[in-house]
Amino acid sequence: MKKKTDIFKAVSIFALYLSLFSTGAFAEEDDHYIQPDDYFVSREEYNDQTYINVYIAKEMTPASATKTKGEGEFLQVTDGKKYWTKNFYMTRLATDKDLKLGVKVIMFDMGTEDGYRAPESKEEARTGSWFMAKITDTSDLFKGIITVSGGYKIQKNNIRVIVPKATVTPKGGK
Repeated sequence: MKKKTDIFKAVSIFALYLSLFSTGAFAEEDDHYIQPDDYFVSREEYNDQTYINVYIAKEMTPASATKTKGEGEFLQVTDGKKYWTKNFYMTRLATDKDLKLGVKVIMFDMGTEDGYRAPESKEEARTGSWFMAKITDTSDLFKGIITVSGGYKIQKNNIRVIVPKATVTPKGGK
């Protein structure tokens, strides 16, 4: 009986130590290998361009309307470069309800003959290119494909939507 008690104590202590770790140490990723504290950033604002390139980044200094003129400081995951920008976006995987004409979306930049596909590995997602464009055609959605500005065909499982900034609380923000 003492052996079972000792094993139970050891497991309990191990569980306690695990619970003391920050959740950041075990960051959950979604199907695109994007972590909850990842942003997509760009130096340029998306207006009427066909598309713009965006990059996965971590927030270093939160944006503040009064202290930083609405810009945040970000560290690009791909190359470690730091820069300030007001063009930063938190995203989530798109659902069918999100896929409407004119919606700005972000996709992994890996074209195939079946349309641009989602990243297949963490390394691919976090070192590869991403871009932002607007949905221009949903008539092939039944096939799992949408079209974005520039005529690019995108597989439905490769689409991320932008979370409105009003619902995002920056790290350390109130």
